[in-house]
Amino acid sequence: MKFWAILKLSWKNVWRNPTRSGVVILAVVLGTWAGIFSTGLMNGLSMQYITNQLQTSVSHLQIHHPKYSEESLPKYYLPNPDSLVKELNKQDFIQSVTARSVIQGLASSATNTFGVTLKGIDTETDSTVSNVHTYLIEGEYLDKSARNPVLIGDDLATRLKLEIRSRLVINFQDVEGNITAGAFRVAGIFDTPNSAFDEGTVFVNRADLNRLLGRENTVHEIVTMVDNFKNADQYRDTLAQSSSLEIRSWGDVSPSLRYIDSNVDFMLYIFMTIIAIALVFGIINTMLMAVLERTQEIGMLMAIGVNRIRTFSMVMLETLFLTMVGVPVGMILSWVTIFWVGEVGIDLSAFSQGLEEYGMSTTIYPELPEGYFINIGLLMVVATLLAAIYPSIKALKLNPVQAIRKV
Repeated sequence: MKFWAILKLSWKNVWRNPTRSGVVILAVVLGTWAGIFSTGLMNGLSMQYITNQLQTSVSHLQIHHPKYSEESLPKYYLPNPDSLVKELNKQDFIQSVTARSVIQGLASSATNTFGVTLKGIDTETDSTVSNVHTYLIEGEYLDKSARNPVLIGDDLATRLKLEIRSRLVINFQDVEGNITAGAFRVAGIFDTPNSAFDEGTVFVNRADLNRLLGRENTVHEIVTMVDNFKNADQYRDTLAQSSSLEIRSWGDVSPSLRYIDSNVDFMLYIFMTIIAIALVFGIINTMLMAVLERTQEIGMLMAIGVNRIRTFSMVMLETLFLTMVGVPVGMILSWVTIFWVGEVGIDLSAFSQGLEEYGMSTTIYPELPEGYFINIGLLMVVATLLAAIYPSIKALKLNPVQAIRKV
């Protein structure tokens, strides 16, 4: 029997039992859809977490005094920050830059105290590198015309029992190392996906903070956003060649984010492989039943001269045909689902408290690069073909005489 005859016979065998074939196709469709959609969901969750951290607190590149990261003292400010900002803006890969004065202090209200990071910012430029202003839930952004306004997170407001217009006193060191304090009025309250950030970070106007620090134009940190955050290490090295300052990429600032980003692909394929393995067992069971139901037929074919290789090929081709019907349908269905859900999002606000503990958004938008669809589709094809090996071997072990006589 020639190959084309085996091919035709395999195609006919697929549709001799539409119910059984339909079950296998449905399993492949659902397995492919569930695998790709789940992978897109995990990828969307991971990328949103990284993006939230970068846009809220970490940024893409940070520049400090060489000793600032060791002690974070106010005296370790940057020399000539204005000229440095101008030079950074000349770089093609730099999209936005801002300068900040950053100190550690003790925030006190009438009821409690808590350690915070106090950031003095320029509202016009800071809003280009940070999205904190988009998370305002009460009040307004920092107003330069007001006296000592402060922006705080909702978790800190709860801890210190603060409201809009409440008085907040922050104690800290000035640039000379002396203990000083400033009284601020709560102008706004923000609520980002990161509860730790909300509880430990406050924002004030840089001019107000510098006046209390005892030195005008004090800048401890310059942060930038680049055209592609994945190239931040390369850009860091480029800038470091002509600077004696400490320049750190987001991966240097937050090793955990670097680890997540570098392992996203690996985790996604591991997850997809687990789903593929579950699909394999379902296909093995169905195809094995198909072989057992056709024991006499297979025995007859072997008795009239169909060799073992062609018998093996027949069962494998049947599975391949079922796969080639199911996988494309599953891929199209998953693409439509990811596209639609990626627009509307999945609302997990019921679990907001737990998600914010880990810095995650309460709305997830699945996303998956096009290359993943092809790779996962190939993975599903390979998985289903592997699933057909055992039933095919089982068919080869049939004794033609005993198979024909089986009732």
